[in-house]
Amino acid sequence: MTEGYPRLPAEWAPQHATLLAWPSADGDWADKLPTIRAEYCQFVETLLRFQPVILLVPPGDASATQALRPHDDLHLVEVPYNDTWCRDYGPIILIEKGQRRAMDFLFNGWGGKYPASLDNRVNTHLARHALFKDVNFRQSLFELEGGAIECNGQGLLLINWHCLQARHPHMGREAIADELRSLLHVDRVIGIDIPPMPGDDTDGHIDTLARFLPEQRIAFQDLGEAERTSTLRAQLEALRDMEGHAFDLLALPYPEGADPDLPSNYVNFLFVNGACLVPAYGVANDEQARFLLERALPEHEVILVPARQMISQFGGLHCASMHVPRAPL
Repeated sequence: MTEGYPRLPAEWAPQHATLLAWPSADGDWADKLPTIRAEYCQFVETLLRFQPVILLVPPGDASATQALRPHDDLHLVEVPYNDTWCRDYGPIILIEKGQRRAMDFLFNGWGGKYPASLDNRVNTHLARHALFKDVNFRQSLFELEGGAIECNGQGLLLINWHCLQARHPHMGREAIADELRSLLHVDRVIGIDIPPMPGDDTDGHIDTLARFLPEQRIAFQDLGEAERTSTLRAQLEALRDMEGHAFDLLALPYPEGADPDLPSNYVNFLFVNGACLVPAYGVANDEQARFLLERALPEHEVILVPARQMISQFGGLHCASMHVPRAPL
Protein backbone atom coordinates (compact mmCIF):
# COMPACT_ATOMS: atom_id res chain seq x y z
CA MET A 1 0.00 0.00 0.00
CA THR A 2 1.35 3.45 -0.89
CA GLU A 3 2.92 5.18 2.11
CA GLY A 4 0.79 8.03 3.45
CA TYR A 5 -2.14 7.19 1.19
CA PRO A 6 -5.63 7.26 2.70
CA ARG A 7 -6.47 3.74 3.84
CA LEU A 8 -9.37 1.85 5.30
CA PRO A 9 -8.32 0.64 8.76
CA ALA A 10 -9.16 -2.67 10.34
CA GLU A 11 -11.95 -2.40 12.88
CA TRP A 12 -9.60 -3.42 15.72
CA ALA A 13 -7.45 -0.35 15.03
CA PRO A 14 -7.74 2.54 17.55
CA GLN A 15 -11.17 4.14 17.55
CA HIS A 16 -12.37 7.62 18.41
CA ALA A 17 -16.02 6.72 19.10
CA THR A 18 -18.96 4.49 18.22
CA LEU A 19 -21.96 5.86 16.33
CA LEU A 20 -25.45 4.56 17.20
CA ALA A 21 -29.06 5.57 16.45
CA TRP A 22 -31.66 5.49 19.22
CA PRO A 23 -34.78 3.35 18.55
CA SER A 24 -37.54 5.75 17.56
CA ALA A 25 -41.28 5.53 18.20
CA ASP A 26 -41.79 6.29 14.51
CA GLY A 27 -39.68 3.41 13.22
CA ASP A 28 -39.83 -0.37 13.05
CA TRP A 29 -39.43 -0.65 16.83
CA ALA A 30 -42.76 1.03 17.60
CA ASP A 31 -44.42 -2.14 18.93
CA LYS A 32 -41.52 -3.13 21.19
CA LEU A 33 -39.98 0.14 22.33
CA PRO A 34 -39.51 -0.71 26.04
CA THR A 35 -37.61 -3.94 25.34
CA ILE A 36 -35.42 -2.64 22.52
CA ARG A 37 -34.58 0.54 24.42
CA ALA A 38 -33.63 -1.52 27.46
CA GLU A 39 -31.30 -3.53 25.21
CA TYR A 40 -29.81 -0.36 23.76
CA CYS A 41 -29.23 1.02 27.25
CA GLN A 42 -27.12 -2.06 28.06
CA PHE A 43 -25.31 -1.69 24.75
CA VAL A 44 -24.52 1.98 25.36
CA GLU A 45 -23.38 1.37 28.94
CA THR A 46 -21.02 -1.36 27.76
CA LEU A 47 -19.60 0.81 24.98
CA LEU A 48 -18.97 3.69 27.38
CA ARG A 49 -16.62 1.49 29.39
CA PHE A 50 -14.23 1.66 26.44
CA GLN A 51 -14.86 4.77 24.36
CA PRO A 52 -17.21 7.66 23.59
CA VAL A 53 -20.63 7.08 22.04
CA ILE A 54 -22.26 9.40 19.51
CA LEU A 55 -25.98 8.69 19.68
CA LEU A 56 -28.32 9.93 16.98
CA VAL A 57 -31.72 10.92 18.34
CA PRO A 58 -34.81 12.21 16.51
CA PRO A 59 -35.18 16.00 16.77
CA GLY A 60 -37.24 16.93 19.81
CA ASP A 61 -37.23 13.39 21.24
CA ALA A 62 -36.09 13.36 24.90
CA SER A 63 -36.55 9.61 25.48
CA ALA A 64 -32.84 8.80 25.22
CA THR A 65 -31.98 11.50 27.76
CA GLN A 66 -34.59 10.04 30.11
CA ALA A 67 -33.46 6.42 29.65
CA LEU A 68 -29.67 6.81 29.75
CA ARG A 69 -27.50 7.97 32.61
CA PRO A 70 -25.54 11.17 31.92
CA HIS A 71 -21.95 10.52 30.88
CA ASP A 72 -19.20 12.87 29.72
CA ASP A 73 -18.49 10.60 26.75
CA LEU A 74 -22.13 10.24 25.64
CA HIS A 75 -22.95 12.74 22.89
CA LEU A 76 -26.53 13.04 21.68
CA VAL A 77 -26.95 14.45 18.17
CA GLU A 78 -30.41 15.42 16.88
CA VAL A 79 -30.68 14.18 13.30
CA PRO A 80 -33.70 12.85 11.33
CA TYR A 81 -33.32 9.20 10.27
CA ASN A 82 -35.52 6.32 9.13
CA ASP A 83 -33.87 3.35 10.80
CA THR A 84 -31.42 2.40 13.53
CA TRP A 85 -29.01 0.32 11.41
CA CYS A 86 -26.40 3.05 11.04
CA ARG A 87 -23.65 0.61 9.98
CA ASP A 88 -25.19 0.83 6.54
CA TYR A 89 -25.69 4.57 6.16
CA GLY A 90 -23.08 6.00 8.54
CA PRO A 91 -19.74 7.38 7.31
CA ILE A 92 -17.10 4.89 6.17
CA ILE A 93 -13.93 6.58 7.37
CA LEU A 94 -10.48 6.27 5.83
CA ILE A 95 -7.40 7.47 7.65
CA GLU A 96 -4.07 8.98 6.76
CA LYS A 97 -1.48 10.67 8.93
CA GLY A 98 -3.30 13.22 11.06
CA GLN A 99 -6.45 13.18 8.90
CA ARG A 100 -9.69 11.31 8.37
CA ARG A 101 -11.81 11.09 5.22
CA ALA A 102 -15.46 10.04 5.52
CA MET A 103 -17.03 8.42 2.49
CA ASP A 104 -20.75 9.12 2.19
CA PHE A 105 -22.11 6.45 -0.14
CA LEU A 106 -25.58 6.18 -1.61
CA PHE A 107 -27.97 4.29 0.66
CA ASN A 108 -31.44 3.34 -0.54
CA GLY A 109 -32.78 0.94 2.06
CA TRP A 110 -30.95 -2.25 1.03
CA GLY A 111 -31.91 -2.16 -2.61
CA GLY A 112 -35.16 -0.20 -2.20
CA LYS A 113 -36.73 -2.54 0.35
CA TYR A 114 -37.37 0.17 2.95
CA PRO A 115 -37.74 3.98 3.10
CA ALA A 116 -34.30 5.53 3.39
CA SER A 117 -34.44 9.17 2.28
CA LEU A 118 -33.63 10.43 5.79
CA ASP A 119 -30.94 7.81 6.37
CA ASN A 120 -29.29 8.83 3.13
CA ARG A 121 -28.88 12.40 4.43
CA VAL A 122 -27.50 11.57 7.89
CA ASN A 123 -23.88 12.03 6.79
CA THR A 124 -24.72 15.46 5.35
CA HIS A 125 -25.89 16.49 8.84
CA LEU A 126 -22.87 14.92 10.54
CA ALA A 127 -20.49 16.73 8.19
CA ARG A 128 -21.80 20.02 9.61
CA HIS A 129 -21.60 18.94 13.26
CA ALA A 130 -18.81 20.03 15.61
CA LEU A 131 -18.10 16.42 16.59
CA PHE A 132 -16.95 15.76 13.00
CA LYS A 133 -15.19 19.08 12.37
CA ASP A 134 -11.86 17.33 11.76
CA VAL A 135 -13.32 14.83 9.27
CA ASN A 136 -13.45 15.55 5.53
CA PHE A 137 -16.67 14.18 3.99
CA ARG A 138 -16.87 13.11 0.36
CA GLN A 139 -20.03 11.94 -1.36
CA SER A 140 -20.28 9.09 -3.85
CA LEU A 141 -23.24 7.86 -5.89
CA PHE A 142 -21.94 4.30 -5.64
CA GLU A 143 -24.40 2.26 -3.58
CA LEU A 144 -22.57 0.72 -0.64
CA GLU A 145 -23.45 -0.28 2.93
CA GLY A 146 -20.94 -0.60 5.74
CA GLY A 147 -22.13 -4.11 6.57
CA ALA A 148 -21.26 -5.23 3.04
CA ILE A 149 -17.50 -4.74 3.42
CA GLU A 150 -14.80 -6.06 5.72
CA CYS A 151 -11.20 -4.80 5.71
CA ASN A 152 -8.08 -6.24 7.34
CA GLY A 153 -6.32 -2.86 7.42
CA GLN A 154 -3.59 -4.18 5.12
CA GLY A 155 -5.24 -3.44 1.79
CA LEU A 156 -7.57 -6.45 1.57
CA LEU A 157 -11.33 -5.99 1.29
CA LEU A 158 -13.63 -8.99 1.84
CA ILE A 159 -17.15 -8.94 0.37
CA ASN A 160 -20.02 -11.25 -0.52
CA TRP A 161 -20.51 -11.00 -4.28
CA HIS A 162 -24.13 -12.08 -3.88
CA CYS A 163 -24.85 -8.80 -2.07
CA LEU A 164 -22.77 -6.42 -4.19
CA GLN A 165 -24.16 -7.78 -7.44
CA ALA A 166 -27.71 -7.46 -6.09
CA ARG A 167 -26.97 -3.73 -5.58
CA HIS A 168 -25.27 -3.32 -8.95
CA PRO A 169 -26.86 -5.81 -11.39
CA HIS A 170 -25.69 -3.67 -14.31
CA MET A 171 -22.04 -4.11 -13.35
CA GLY A 172 -19.71 -7.08 -13.62
CA ARG A 173 -17.50 -8.22 -10.78
CA GLU A 174 -14.35 -6.56 -12.06
CA ALA A 175 -16.16 -3.24 -12.49
CA ILE A 176 -17.49 -3.46 -8.93
CA ALA A 177 -14.03 -4.34 -7.64
CA ASP A 178 -12.53 -1.39 -9.53
CA GLU A 179 -15.00 0.98 -7.85
CA LEU A 180 -14.25 -0.44 -4.41
CA ARG A 181 -10.49 -0.25 -4.91
CA SER A 182 -10.69 3.33 -6.13
CA LEU A 183 -13.15 4.67 -3.56
CA LEU A 184 -11.81 2.87 -0.49
CA HIS A 185 -8.11 2.84 -1.47
CA VAL A 186 -7.70 -0.88 -1.00
CA ASP A 187 -5.29 -3.01 -3.00
CA ARG A 188 -7.36 -6.12 -3.58
CA VAL A 189 -10.99 -7.21 -3.33
CA ILE A 190 -11.59 -10.85 -2.39
CA GLY A 191 -15.01 -12.39 -2.14
CA ILE A 192 -17.32 -15.28 -1.45
CA ASP A 193 -20.67 -15.89 -3.12
CA ILE A 194 -23.22 -17.03 -0.53
CA PRO A 195 -27.01 -16.50 -0.46
CA PRO A 196 -28.29 -14.65 2.63
CA MET A 197 -29.27 -16.36 5.87
CA PRO A 198 -33.03 -16.79 6.57
CA GLY A 199 -34.53 -13.44 7.47
CA ASP A 200 -31.55 -11.45 6.17
CA ASP A 201 -32.94 -8.68 3.97
CA THR A 202 -29.50 -7.23 3.18
CA ASP A 203 -28.92 -9.77 0.39
CA GLY A 204 -26.13 -11.35 2.39
CA HIS A 205 -23.98 -8.76 4.11
CA ILE A 206 -20.50 -10.06 4.83
CA ASP A 207 -20.90 -9.08 8.50
CA THR A 208 -23.41 -11.92 8.93
CA LEU A 209 -21.10 -14.51 7.35
CA ALA A 210 -17.38 -13.88 7.81
CA ARG A 211 -15.16 -11.30 9.50
CA PHE A 212 -11.45 -10.61 9.63
CA LEU A 213 -9.54 -11.11 12.86
CA PRO A 214 -5.97 -9.94 13.54
CA GLU A 215 -3.07 -12.04 12.26
CA GLN A 216 -4.66 -12.85 8.88
CA ARG A 217 -7.49 -14.90 10.31
CA ILE A 218 -11.16 -15.06 9.41
CA ALA A 219 -14.02 -15.97 11.73
CA PHE A 220 -17.02 -17.44 9.96
CA GLN A 221 -20.52 -18.44 10.95
CA ASP A 222 -21.76 -22.01 11.11
CA LEU A 223 -25.00 -21.63 9.13
CA GLY A 224 -26.85 -24.48 10.82
CA GLU A 225 -26.94 -26.59 7.66
CA ALA A 226 -24.00 -28.85 6.83
CA GLU A 227 -24.07 -28.21 3.07
CA ARG A 228 -24.30 -24.41 3.32
CA THR A 229 -21.62 -24.27 6.01
CA SER A 230 -19.34 -26.53 3.97
CA THR A 231 -19.79 -24.28 0.93
CA LEU A 232 -18.94 -21.19 2.96
CA ARG A 233 -15.87 -22.84 4.48
CA ALA A 234 -14.64 -24.07 1.08
CA GLN A 235 -14.94 -20.61 -0.45
CA LEU A 236 -13.07 -19.05 2.47
CA GLU A 237 -10.37 -21.73 2.24
CA ALA A 238 -9.81 -20.74 -1.39
CA LEU A 239 -9.10 -17.09 -0.52
CA ARG A 240 -5.53 -15.81 -0.30
CA ASP A 241 -3.92 -12.84 1.44
CA MET A 242 -1.60 -10.33 -0.25
CA GLU A 243 1.33 -12.76 -0.02
CA GLY A 244 -0.66 -15.65 -1.46
CA HIS A 245 -1.22 -17.41 1.87
CA ALA A 246 -4.45 -19.05 2.98
CA PHE A 247 -6.23 -17.65 6.02
CA ASP A 248 -6.57 -19.39 9.36
CA LEU A 249 -10.29 -20.01 9.80
CA LEU A 250 -12.31 -19.95 13.02
CA ALA A 251 -15.83 -21.42 12.92
CA LEU A 252 -18.30 -19.82 15.32
CA PRO A 253 -21.17 -22.05 16.46
CA TYR A 254 -24.71 -21.89 15.19
CA PRO A 255 -26.94 -20.24 17.84
CA GLU A 256 -29.04 -23.36 18.40
CA GLY A 257 -32.32 -22.46 20.08
CA ALA A 258 -32.62 -19.02 18.51
CA ASP A 259 -35.45 -18.38 16.03
CA PRO A 260 -34.40 -20.20 12.80
CA ASP A 261 -36.32 -17.65 10.71
CA LEU A 262 -34.03 -14.86 11.89
CA PRO A 263 -30.38 -14.31 10.83
CA SER A 264 -28.96 -14.92 14.32
CA ASN A 265 -25.17 -15.12 14.17
CA TYR A 266 -22.05 -14.44 16.20
CA VAL A 267 -19.87 -12.90 13.48
CA ASN A 268 -21.83 -9.69 13.94
CA PHE A 269 -19.45 -8.94 16.80
CA LEU A 270 -18.16 -5.41 17.36
CA PHE A 271 -14.60 -4.29 18.02
CA VAL A 272 -14.04 -1.36 20.39
CA ASN A 273 -10.86 -0.17 22.08
CA GLY A 274 -9.59 -3.13 24.06
CA ALA A 275 -12.70 -5.26 23.70
CA CYS A 276 -14.87 -7.32 21.37
CA LEU A 277 -18.63 -7.25 22.00
CA VAL A 278 -20.47 -10.40 20.93
CA PRO A 279 -24.24 -10.60 20.31
CA ALA A 280 -26.02 -12.87 22.79
CA TYR A 281 -29.39 -14.50 22.15
CA GLY A 282 -29.99 -16.22 25.47
CA VAL A 283 -28.96 -19.66 24.16
CA ALA A 284 -26.27 -22.10 25.27
CA ASN A 285 -23.90 -21.41 22.38
CA ASP A 286 -23.59 -17.74 23.37
CA GLU A 287 -20.92 -18.72 25.87
CA GLN A 288 -19.17 -21.05 23.41
CA ALA A 289 -18.93 -18.22 20.87
CA ARG A 290 -17.55 -15.91 23.55
CA PHE A 291 -14.98 -18.53 24.60
CA LEU A 292 -13.76 -19.10 21.03
CA LEU A 293 -13.36 -15.38 20.37
CA GLU A 294 -11.69 -14.85 23.74
CA ARG A 295 -9.12 -17.50 22.84
CA ALA A 296 -8.60 -15.90 19.40
CA LEU A 297 -8.34 -12.36 20.79
CA PRO A 298 -6.03 -12.51 23.83
CA GLU A 299 -5.53 -8.74 23.82
CA HIS A 300 -9.27 -8.03 23.95
CA GLU A 301 -11.87 -8.40 26.64
CA VAL A 302 -14.64 -10.43 25.02
CA ILE A 303 -18.10 -9.54 26.34
CA LEU A 304 -21.56 -10.93 25.59
CA VAL A 305 -24.10 -8.16 24.97
CA PRO A 306 -27.84 -8.94 24.70
CA ALA A 307 -29.10 -8.74 21.11
CA ARG A 308 -32.26 -10.85 21.22
CA GLN A 309 -34.49 -7.88 20.45
CA MET A 310 -32.15 -6.48 17.80
CA ILE A 311 -32.23 -9.72 15.84
CA SER A 312 -36.04 -9.59 15.77
CA GLN A 313 -35.56 -6.77 13.23
CA PHE A 314 -32.81 -8.78 11.49
CA GLY A 315 -29.71 -7.04 12.87
CA GLY A 316 -27.12 -7.17 15.63
CA LEU A 317 -24.43 -5.17 17.41
CA HIS A 318 -22.32 -4.56 14.31
CA CYS A 319 -25.34 -3.66 12.18
CA ALA A 320 -26.54 -1.19 14.83
CA SER A 321 -23.26 0.73 15.04
CA MET A 322 -20.56 2.41 13.01
CA HIS A 323 -17.03 2.77 14.34
CA VAL A 324 -15.33 6.15 14.04
CA PRO A 325 -11.56 5.51 13.69
CA ARG A 326 -9.03 7.60 15.55
CA ALA A 327 -6.82 9.77 13.35
CA PRO A 328 -3.19 8.59 13.55
CA LEU A 329 -0.67 11.15 14.80
